[in-house]
Amino acid sequence: MAANSSSTVVRAGFFVGILILSAVVGTVAIGGGGGSQAAPDVTQVNAPSFNSDESVATPAAESGDLSMSADASGKVVVIDVAHAGDIDREALTPLVSTLTENGATVRYHVGERQSGSPLNESLRSADAFVVLGAEQRYTESEMNGLTEFSDAGGRVLLLNEPSQASPAGLGLFGPVRSDSVTMPMAPLASQYGLSYGNGYLYNMHEYDTNYQNVYATPTGDTELTEGVDRTVFYAALPVQGGDTVVTTTEQTTLSKTRRQDTYGVVARSGNVVTVGDTNVFTQEFLYRADNEQLVGNLLDFLVTGEKSPADAPQPADSGESGPGGSLPGAGTGGGGALPSEPDSTPAPEPNETMRADQ
Repeated sequence: MAANSSSTVVRAGFFVGILILSAVVGTVAIGGGGGSQAAPDVTQVNAPSFNSDESVATPAAESGDLSMSADASGKVVVIDVAHAGDIDREALTPLVSTLTENGATVRYHVGERQSGSPLNESLRSADAFVVLGAEQRYTESEMNGLTEFSDAGGRVLLLNEPSQASPAGLGLFGPVRSDSVTMPMAPLASQYGLSYGNGYLYNMHEYDTNYQNVYATPTGDTELTEGVDRTVFYAALPVQGGDTVVTTTEQTTLSKTRRQDTYGVVARSGNVVTVGDTNVFTQEFLYRADNEQLVGNLLDFLVTGEKSPADAPQPADSGESGPGGSLPGAGTGGGGALPSEPDSTPAPEPNETMRADQ
C-alpha cells in the first residue's frame, strides 16, 4: 500500500517537472529563440502605398484672404442660375461678397420660367456674365446674344466640372450623375474656341491630401496668374483652346484615357475665361495654396472690361426665349426651386447688392 502511494507521488512529481520544464523551454523559444521580435511602432511603418517617392501627399497650406485689386464700382455681374443645375448659393458667398464689397452689383439671372427676364435682356445691363456648369440648353438667340455681348467687351467666365467627380458630389452643385461634360457647356465654350475633355483629372504621384486634389501651376506671367505660384483643383475637367493659363503638374492622369500628361485647367480666349472646376470658389478649396489669389484675379477680370455699346446685345427680332426644359430645384444649400425674389438670397452687407433679374 505504501509502495503504491510512493509510486503515485513519484509519477505526479515527474509530470509536474515535465510541465515546468516545458514552460521554461517555451518561454525561451518565444522570447529568445531568434532574437527579439517586438512589434514595430506604428510610426515605423514604411508602406510604399502610404509614403514613398512614387506617391506623396503634400497638403497645401491654407491661408490668405480673398481680395480684388480692381475697382468694381458701377459694374454689374450677372450669375446664370436659370441654365445651371442644383447650385448651392451659399457656396457662392465668397465670390458675391468680394465683388459687392468692391462696389459691384451682383444679380442672379433666374430666367423667364422663374418670372425673370430673358437672358439677352439681362445681358444688356451687365458688364460680366458667369456660367456655372449649365445643364439647360442655350437657345440660338441666347448663344448669339452671348457672342455679341463678349464681342462688345463684356466679360464671360465659364466654370465647369465633371457631372460626377466622386460620390461625394462636392462643389457648387447637388447630387451628380456621370463623369462626362455637361452637354450645354460644350457648344457654349465651342463658340469661343474652347472645349472640355471628358473625364476628370487625378494624380497618384503628387497631390494635396487626396489623389483627386491635383496641383496646377501658371504657364507664364499674365493678369490671371499674378501672385499665383501653385493652385489646387478637385477632380477638374481638362480645358483646351485659347491661351492656356494654368496647367496641372506632370504625371496627372485623365480618368477616361488613363493618359499621364500635363493638362490645362484654366484658359482664356479674348473676353472669355473658362475654368475646369467650380470647387476653387468654395470654402473648402478657396484658401488652399494660392487659390484665393487666382480667384481674386478672376474677379478682377470680370470687372475690368469696357463694353461698347453699353447695351449690347441689341434686342433680337424674334425667337428670344429662356432655357429649354424645367428648372431644377436648388442644391444642398437651396432647399427647393430657385426663387426669383431678392429677399430669398442671404442678407447682404450694407453696400452689397444681390438681386434676381427684373
